[in-house]
Amino acid sequence: PLKTSVEQLTQYDNLRIFPKPLFFFFYFIFFIIEGAHLACVLKKHPALDSVLHLFPENVLVSGEENIPGLVASPTGDALLKPQTLKTLPFTLNRLTISLQPSLEKFESQLLQLINADCQNTIQPGSDGAIRTVVIQERRLHVGVHNGWCFLEKPQVVVLDTVLSRAEFSAKIHSNASVSTSSQPQILGLRSSLELRLTNHQALAIIFQLEYVFSTPIGRETMLSATSTSRAAFLHSLRWGIWCPFQEPAEWKGEEIQLVLQGGAKPNPHGAMVYSTEMSAKAQSPAPISAPGTAQVIQWHRRMLFNFAHLEMDLQQGGGDSASLHDEGDQLQELPFTPVHAPVITLGMNVPSSCSVSSRSSLAHLFSAGFPDIVDSSGQVAEVLDPTEPLPFDPNREENDLQGNLLVFQFLAFTRIAAPGVGPDWPENIYFTFQFYRFPPVTSQRLKLLTGDKVHPLSPSSGSPGLQLQFRVDDSFLKPGEKRWFLRYLALHAMHIDIWDSDSLLLIGSTAIELKYMLRQCKSAVQALHEVEVLTTDYVGEDTLLTNRDLGRHSASSPMTVHTIVRGRLHIRTGNIGKYRKTELQLYCSIVTFLLWHNNTNVAKKATILLNILKELFLNKPGDSDRKLKCMAAVREREASEDAKTAKVEAQSKKAQLANPSEAKSKAESIANMLSQAITTQHLLYASLGSAEYMEFVLKNPFNVPETVTIHSDDPELSVITNTEEWRYFKALTRTPTPLEENMFHLEQGAPGPRVYLRPKESLHVPLKYQSFLCDHTMALQKETGQKWHPWKIFTFSPQVTFKAEDGKPMAICQVNVEPTPHVVDQTFRLYHPELCFLKKAIRLPVWHDPAPGEPQDVYLKVPGSPSPHIKMFFVMVFTDKWMAAPSQIWQIYVHFLERVDVSCVTGQRSCQSLVLRGTQAIRKVKCFSSHPGEIEVDPAGVFVLPPAAVQELQLKVQPWQAGSRFLYVNAVDVEQQRLVTAWLLCLNVHRPVLSKAFEVCVPVGGGRGSSRKITYTNPYTSSRTFLLRSDHPDLLQFKEDKFQIRGGESYTIGLRFATSQSPGSVDILVYVNNLEEKTEETFCVKVNYS
Repeated sequence: PLKTSVEQLTQYDNLRIFPKPLFFFFYFIFFIIEGAHLACVLKKHPALDSVLHLFPENVLVSGEENIPGLVASPTGDALLKPQTLKTLPFTLNRLTISLQPSLEKFESQLLQLINADCQNTIQPGSDGAIRTVVIQERRLHVGVHNGWCFLEKPQVVVLDTVLSRAEFSAKIHSNASVSTSSQPQILGLRSSLELRLTNHQALAIIFQLEYVFSTPIGRETMLSATSTSRAAFLHSLRWGIWCPFQEPAEWKGEEIQLVLQGGAKPNPHGAMVYSTEMSAKAQSPAPISAPGTAQVIQWHRRMLFNFAHLEMDLQQGGGDSASLHDEGDQLQELPFTPVHAPVITLGMNVPSSCSVSSRSSLAHLFSAGFPDIVDSSGQVAEVLDPTEPLPFDPNREENDLQGNLLVFQFLAFTRIAAPGVGPDWPENIYFTFQFYRFPPVTSQRLKLLTGDKVHPLSPSSGSPGLQLQFRVDDSFLKPGEKRWFLRYLALHAMHIDIWDSDSLLLIGSTAIELKYMLRQCKSAVQALHEVEVLTTDYVGEDTLLTNRDLGRHSASSPMTVHTIVRGRLHIRTGNIGKYRKTELQLYCSIVTFLLWHNNTNVAKKATILLNILKELFLNKPGDSDRKLKCMAAVREREASEDAKTAKVEAQSKKAQLANPSEAKSKAESIANMLSQAITTQHLLYASLGSAEYMEFVLKNPFNVPETVTIHSDDPELSVITNTEEWRYFKALTRTPTPLEENMFHLEQGAPGPRVYLRPKESLHVPLKYQSFLCDHTMALQKETGQKWHPWKIFTFSPQVTFKAEDGKPMAICQVNVEPTPHVVDQTFRLYHPELCFLKKAIRLPVWHDPAPGEPQDVYLKVPGSPSPHIKMFFVMVFTDKWMAAPSQIWQIYVHFLERVDVSCVTGQRSCQSLVLRGTQAIRKVKCFSSHPGEIEVDPAGVFVLPPAAVQELQLKVQPWQAGSRFLYVNAVDVEQQRLVTAWLLCLNVHRPVLSKAFEVCVPVGGGRGSSRKITYTNPYTSSRTFLLRSDHPDLLQFKEDKFQIRGGESYTIGLRFATSQSPGSVDILVYVNNLEEKTEETFCVKVNYS
């Protein structure tokens, strides 16, 4: 007996025992043996800490047990050094629950039973008042179970009721009788559910349907009183399990269907589950002939549960091509289309400027009387063709001594029909753009005049068209800037935004190439551009949800990018050369401004300068001696004035020194004078993102060697210590000074780099100033109403101090930085829901030869803000290694709007309420939508919004295109032409359930088209009026858009199909709606053009 007991004991020598079940271990295994004893040692096993979530507490577990989630050990003991399998992210999409016979009947019967049961809780002697129990919330618990326990606490999500089964593509069915309703209500999860799973056959996903009930609290109830007027309690109604990795695992891309169970049966949650007589009879679910049926999961208590397959979409979070069977290999990232589809920059594909307008339209356009672009002598400027290549000589352009008067003439706009908008949209427009480093421009309101197709633009007064001029000459350009300005004209395209003046909605954007404004020493040039106005739309595709072949849709599928042409803009550009007489007028205007200066000395100098300028420019070129004499006289007068001023300042300083309370200390004055003596000043014109290179000549004045420490008080002003970077900037700036390898010594914790100097030695120290901070006052002055003054200078002076070994300064380099406005290559306006992170990709233009098929995107992630806040920032794109100058500067506006989610079906009207709150002043407001053909706003006209008032708006949404879309609604102050508030409508549009399908053939080419008939029967017993709608009104016309028939009678619908110029096929949906625009039936007509 002892041997047998010892053998039995050795079978459990690898047990990992928790303290609490130790008593039961001895009780069930051992018995009394005379003359024998047992020594037990209880030790901790820290290695189990990382796997304790794989099995519950207080259980006996051996290393030979099959514990899903653990890596099998070659020694046979997986708990000795346990290792967990890798978990992969999965997404559970578009999940719904159908309760039979219908959701309404199921919940009605449930409430009747619960209300009857609650009557038993009424205390004797009460008034007998009925306390009705209502359903407060519907929940679904979803967790991952390995047969021992839940790997994580199950997630609890709230389910919503859905009116139509077309709202979702996946269903979870109850095990009750077959549905008898045509379109029953169902419970659905609108968002996706993230799970982390391990590839193991015994792993299961557990679903538990739970309802939250509430009942009023009174004296007669036995429920405990709380602070609210109703008490809530929970009850489980159904549950089900699914093993996704049991063979064969063919659930990828398929819809999975699971039978939920109820009644008094064991379940992983250990909860009592609701059961009715009808559901209790169907204890075992019917088998389903689909992959994954008849699966069995074994629990640690050896309990068996049969289940069918789940109908939903489960996708791995890393892509479909990732292998689930190789747990040890690193997953390789594959190319994919991001969900936030990229915004295409206009710089990489400038809209075509070739003319597509007919000759009659162009003749009508130029008969409007636009002003001509003429040179200084009155001759019409030479016309350049923007469709032909332009020869360009940079040296010839730089040597041109004339100034440039650049002219932009906005002539006309061509409307292009688009779905959702009327044929007369837009009626009024305005433009926003920025040319070079001039301030941003917001044009005046322009009206589209009547025309055949091309509509000339007209301001409120004056000649037709809008002409804007920009003068660029030596008075505007900084020293050495002319070369960069000519490079800007030769390589850049100017971005233009076109807006609707009435609704303040963005119509689209375009870009025009500026290289046709290069004169090449000609007196004047001009070019006529006809460019497309483009906008980007993002649509998430949707399918017919009742069709199993087409219903495989994932919530994480990428958005489809659509580039829509909203119109064509006719714009004429020109460049007029201006001679020095015009420069004299400019100089005289500046001096005249100085004459009105409050300072008397400035006014005196301005008077002298004005006289000299007149003599300098108006006299003959050969009279050089007189000009020199005049300039010498000016300097002599200025010197005498400066001497008088210096004498007055010296007397003032002497008076200050006589008063000890106002004068500075003598030591500080001496130190300031010595500091100024060793200070060298440089003037720098800096722009955003551009690196300005300079070299400082540092000399050792001593007869002994010195190790100099270089310290900058501003991180934007730094020392170039990398030899390759130094060589790059010397070549870029054509600096002929010598370059030394390894000139600087860098130490960690030192205030700056150090350089060794021999006695009396001089060397060149490379410095770089580069700032990525922008003063937004220049960029936003068009919104704040500030005027732009080119002579207004905002300077600051960072310093670089060169200190000797004793810590005293040897030399100081003071850089006086004068910020200049930067060039904006393109403006992006992004709209996003408030308080949500914006994730957007912007595709880079092709500046060099990239790898084929590999576009480069810039990904943005912007934190959200409350509505209606607007965030503005700049993005600089560099193409060189050392970031000398940005190749592109993007100005990005992010409009955070109030989000409104609308779920609807195509062809059917859905109503949504909005709340508009008044401001501090009374306003006259009108609401506009981006798609007037699909969204109607009530009230439609102008209404008065009192201060601090609340106005309810009714939206009537009737979309014609399925998928996820974004639409906009603006409330505009019609008097001030200002935006009051804006909404972002996130539409989730589904296809309707089709009743019938037809097919028709229509000939291609000219002709009268084709006529057909469809018979429709009124399903009601009373007379009804119906409306006919189509998602392609340009291809299909009805004989009558409205008809009335008696109950049970039939009506013949007359259809007229238009011809097409090209062969192909298209599906046209015909909607039969009632007077409330609710769809009664939907027909699909496939039209084959052959």
